[in-house]
Amino acid sequence: MQEIVLDFTGCKYIMRLYDILQEGFGFPDWFGRNLDALWDLLRDYAGCPPVIVTINGVGTMPEDLRSYMGEVLAVFADVHEEVPQMCFEVIS
Repeated sequence: MQEIVLDFTGCKYIMRLYDILQEGFGFPDWFGRNLDALWDLLRDYAGCPPVIVTINGVGTMPEDLRSYMGEVLAVFADVHEEVPQMCFEVIS
């Protein structure tokens, strides 16, 4: 089982949010830094062994970025439906 920790503690900007996603998942340099690109690359985990993604620090983000993070979490939920071995857990 693979474990990925995404720590958004102190994240204040959308591009930093995408930096954290890119680093955490090991996305290529050409990652599009939008929700559609996130969905596309996460679906590449289909057929892989189980993956647990732990998400920290959402509560420390500014309100507008937390709102956008809600859209990211919705993508995670959609990915989990398509790729059930990929699980996401928000810790804080």
